[in-house]
Amino acid sequence: MKQKLLIGLLFCLFLNILNVRTDPLDYDWEKRISSGIIDKTEATELFWLEAMDNSFVALFNRHKIGEAKGAAIILHSIGGHADWPEVISPLRNMLPKFGWSTLSIQLPIISPENNIEEYGKTFQETNRRIIAAVNELRKRGFSRIIIIGHGFGALSSLVYFEKGESKYIDALIAISLQDYVYIKPPVNLLRLIEKIKIPTLDIFGSLDFKEGVESAPDRRLASKKSGNYLYTQIEVKGANHSFNNMENHLIQNIVDWIK
Repeated sequence: MKQKLLIGLLFCLFLNILNVRTDPLDYDWEKRISSGIIDKTEATELFWLEAMDNSFVALFNRHKIGEAKGAAIILHSIGGHADWPEVISPLRNMLPKFGWSTLSIQLPIISPENNIEEYGKTFQETNRRIIAAVNELRKRGFSRIIIIGHGFGALSSLVYFEKGESKYIDALIAISLQDYVYIKPPVNLLRLIEKIKIPTLDIFGSLDFKEGVESAPDRRLASKKSGNYLYTQIEVKGANHSFNNMENHLIQNIVDWIK
């Protein structure tokens, strides 16, 4: 009897170790990053949202003029955070001046000991967080909601729509969208685009990453296959992946397209 009990305990211990190793998400490191955001961010409504058993930071900026035109959920890219100085912070702080409230959310982070390819396992958690963000905005009375994703955040939003979760989303803005061929399990970017049926802005810089610039014609073709005539692609001349010193061009293009 004691031998069976010992074997059972060892088996449970093995399963626990296996679960730790197969889960690449690092919630402790994410909390440390979020604490840094809390310490440095000013003039923002900052709070925690719940997604299943995990909480994550969300930064809300209310519209500055007149009646709200809607709200934008903002998704950062790999290596970034909810107040990342490139693309993300300019978007969440400047769009309110055009009548759009913004909700920038922290996306999952993988453990440092894992390879970057493990980001392919973050999509399920990201989907939960987007759903939580949508629910939060609806509770606040927003009936018009759009998603803006940058880099991997843009790809993550396409994966979200693949699951049929577009019921309360009115439009998608994908900034510097590209294929991440190294992630596992692999994701077929063009097939994801073919499934998008809502108004979509695909915007990138002429000096963006090679993968994003060279795949632009294929992305346009994929949108035609989907029959999505509300797909628009804009190349911003002279802009790099981070739109350094061209944030105003990025935001003006977005605002004009939303109109």
